[in-house]
Amino acid sequence: MNIQGAIKIHNIDKWSWVYIPLIILISSFLFGMILSFIIPVEEKILVTGFSYVFIYMLIMGILSFNQTFSFAMGMSLRRTDYFIGLSLIGLGSSLLFGIAFVLLASLENYTNGWGGRLSFFHLPYLNDGNIIDQFAVYFIVMVNLFFLGLLFSVFTKRFGLKGLLTLGLSIFFAISLSVLLLSYFEVWGDIFHWIVEHTAVQLAFWLIPFTLFHAICSYWMLRRTQL
Repeated sequence: MNIQGAIKIHNIDKWSWVYIPLIILISSFLFGMILSFIIPVEEKILVTGFSYVFIYMLIMGILSFNQTFSFAMGMSLRRTDYFIGLSLIGLGSSLLFGIAFVLLASLENYTNGWGGRLSFFHLPYLNDGNIIDQFAVYFIVMVNLFFLGLLFSVFTKRFGLKGLLTLGLSIFFAISLSVLLLSYFEVWGDIFHWIVEHTAVQLAFWLIPFTLFHAICSYWMLRRTQL
């Protein structure tokens, strides 16, 4: 097995995995800080700029495969080693940002919004639990989005744009049908009550089966994907 070699391929691009999301995070935070000082209100100002990092993990799941798969195969890496290496990079990045978000949320709460009534990292409901619960929410959501992006990327490589279009139309049809059925049977209220009765970490745990599904399907298709 040459998992270390696969990790090195992905680890070379530190700009994409570390620096770019940090730039996005810092820029959003500075924007929020400016707002908190210039807007004359007594209530805390809610700015959810760090959510961009979650979307970025979805994008990295897509881009990292497209940018490295052909090169890795040219280096005679096994597909299993490649998938494990890419997965470890995604998990490591999610771990890093998850820890950072928890620490920054605690610091923000301790400083009462950085002294300017800013609510950027410490958000209602999301940060209601203890530190472990908060970290679990961040980590699970980011990992889920990463493998979802990887799944779409591998699916497109495996079945082409026609396959992606077919998948997209199928998902759109399934969502539309679900919305119609939920509206017809008037169960939106029950769904809303079920959501509000659960904590953020409890809802995050429901993403674990979907995350495993994304990862398993990605690996299965990657084993059958041609260059």
